[in-house]
Amino acid sequence: MRGTISKHKGLTAIAVLTVGLCLFLGVQYFYYGSDSSGLVQEKLKSMRLDKLWYAMLYVHIVGAMMALGFGWLQFVGRFRRGKAVLHRLIGGLYTLGVTVGGIGGLYLSFYATGGWASRLGFLSLSLLWLYTLVRGVRAVLVNERDLRAHRAWMTRNYALSLAAVALRVYLPVAIVIVGEARFDDAYRVIAWLCWLPNLFIAQLLLNRADRKRRKSGSSSKHVF
Repeated sequence: MRGTISKHKGLTAIAVLTVGLCLFLGVQYFYYGSDSSGLVQEKLKSMRLDKLWYAMLYVHIVGAMMALGFGWLQFVGRFRRGKAVLHRLIGGLYTLGVTVGGIGGLYLSFYATGGWASRLGFLSLSLLWLYTLVRGVRAVLVNERDLRAHRAWMTRNYALSLAAVALRVYLPVAIVIVGEARFDDAYRVIAWLCWLPNLFIAQLLLNRADRKRRKSGSSSKHVF
């Protein structure tokens, strides 16, 4: 019972954060415009951004908003149990969001603030975001409907989607701690910090769930 309540609270927090971020991104990029973003303003200090860069930025933003907005719904039991059509519809929208957002992220990673360390961090995030999506979709469509593997890979994938939330939590904290003068140094760390802990926590939760299943004598297919 306690575990169920804790899980419910965690999912509620994720829903509030992701929906809130989607609203924030919508207002910032589609009402005030991309140049209102602090990250874009920081880039304009050191590089010239062409039309292709701005186009890929919006591709990434739209994809990320779709992934964040729809992804958490897949962890709500009543949207899965007995509602296969709804689950597939939400999953399809989420898949489209990650695909579009990941492609945009790959392009943008080569222009990341902070040099090669930041670029490698965001490039790794984008590649893993797309890779875990492919593994998750493949598990349910190709590998004899391996639902356990599907859930595991999509859990990892959504943990990577939440990098967008973590990034916007760490940025103001970093500015307060190190100041704007050392923003590039902080950003190099955040490029990795925004997603590596997420993935680690997701794997810990998956491992714990797997141990519980084995202890209860579950005979379903192993996912790791």
